[in-house]
Amino acid sequence: MNWRSMKFLLSSTFCVSLAMTASRAHAAPTSSPVLQAEVSDTATLPPIGPHWFIPSASEETYQIYDIDKGKVLGTIPATMLANIVIAPDKKNFYVAETIWSRSDHGTRQDLLQVYDAKTLSLTKEIELPPRALAVFAAQDFAVSSDNKWGFIFNMSPATSVSLVDLKAGKVAQTVDIPGCALVYPWKTGGFSRLCGNGSLTNVAFDGGSPTVTHTKPFFDSNNDPVFEQAIVDQKTGQAIFISYTGKVYTTVLGPDPKISAPWSLQEAAGLPAVGTGVQELAWRPGGQQPFAWNAAKGELFVLMHPGNHWSHKTEGSQGWVFNVAEKKLLRRIDLPQPASGIAASPDNDALLYATGHRDGPITVINSSTGDVIKTIPARVGAMSIAPGL
Repeated sequence: MNWRSMKFLLSSTFCVSLAMTASRAHAAPTSSPVLQAEVSDTATLPPIGPHWFIPSASEETYQIYDIDKGKVLGTIPATMLANIVIAPDKKNFYVAETIWSRSDHGTRQDLLQVYDAKTLSLTKEIELPPRALAVFAAQDFAVSSDNKWGFIFNMSPATSVSLVDLKAGKVAQTVDIPGCALVYPWKTGGFSRLCGNGSLTNVAFDGGSPTVTHTKPFFDSNNDPVFEQAIVDQKTGQAIFISYTGKVYTTVLGPDPKISAPWSLQEAAGLPAVGTGVQELAWRPGGQQPFAWNAAKGELFVLMHPGNHWSHKTEGSQGWVFNVAEKKLLRRIDLPQPASGIAASPDNDALLYATGHRDGPITVINSSTGDVIKTIPARVGAMSIAPGL
């Protein structure tokens, strides 16, 4: 190819390139996709189910688990000093809480917070007198079965109970009861308290002036005290107090409580009754939340461990299942790992939820067979609540 031919070819190529560039420049611009506008909404939860389980997840929250689906539905803000109650009508969660203006110091506020059970929105805050501060204990706070009154244990430093009008959103009055603590609600019309001399103080209250009565001591508070974590079935008004050695006192709460003669957990299992000797090794109840109750079948669940007297904080290696009416052991369940807390679902096919001292997991057990249904990896503590019927 000579120079003239090469010059013509380069010139032609350049012209074609210019023409293509011009054509692209005049072409219709490509349309951009239309973005959908964001829509704000609020997720809602289904009605509280029998297989919901709400354990402490950290020092600042409780998590709501749907055990059947194996997932977390939401969280409830509540510190390790808070107390949580599911409203009897299951429309709200109540949280008795204490906060300080500078996290751990400053101006103190004691509040009863009301969270909507569908949205977990904070709907109301009720100011309280200084309430008792201790690690979570269900017996620090109760709600009357008609959902009208909240009963909150105070200690500032005298012991008393605030009677909170939940509809009006205010404290109606405070009842001073020296030497007694905690709250055990009746079926209707009041609550009882556990006293240092081994007795119960009973407060009848229907919105007017409270009436206070006292029982005689029914347990040895010095040598064999009862656990504060007594079981209360609010639908029947029955309470079950269990001592460190395993004595069971079934009680019908009211102005004049009916306290039964004690029976032994160990004797119900065909073993000798347990004494208070510090060198006496035996199966004993223990843990942070050592008892659970299934009202549908009248079954009591107890975390048990081999230990000496005063080992009542020790985690349980077995769960014992009792028929309380017959004072009979039904079965002993070997736990896959030691548990410090136990709870039960309220239905006929009761599930047991066993949790560790700090880091979980949640072990879900068939209460009738003792079989492990599932293990949910979760960093949860021993303290928890489960819905009633």
